[in-house]
Amino acid sequence: MRIRRLAATASTLLVAIVVALVVPFSQLRTFSIETSCCCPDPSHCHCPDHDTSKGTQPCMRACHKTSHEVVSPDAPAFAAPELAIAEAPVRAVGRATWTLAEPHSPPVLPRPDAPS
Repeated sequence: MRIRRLAATASTLLVAIVVALVVPFSQLRTFSIETSCCCPDPSHCHCPDHDTSKGTQPCMRACHKTSHEVVSPDAPAFAAPELAIAEAPVRAVGRATWTLAEPHSPPVLPRPDAPS
């Protein structure tokens, strides 16, 4: 029984340490740039003129160098949910449906204080 408890404690601590180290790195914003080129050496991509005829008018030449930026999304921000507050139901107040036939007699007067 003692070995089983020790193994459970050790595995729990190991998982907690791994999670504590992995979570901050998983929230980092990472990116990479993928460049493709028709040239043999993509680091020095200078596309040759695809049309060898030299014209008098300047024009755009076709170059097949493309660049794609791959960016990981930001971690979603935590938005606290709104608390639903229940209001107490309104209670109806009833009116008295009877009346007194005659007023009650006044209270008995207290005795006067004794002489000292």
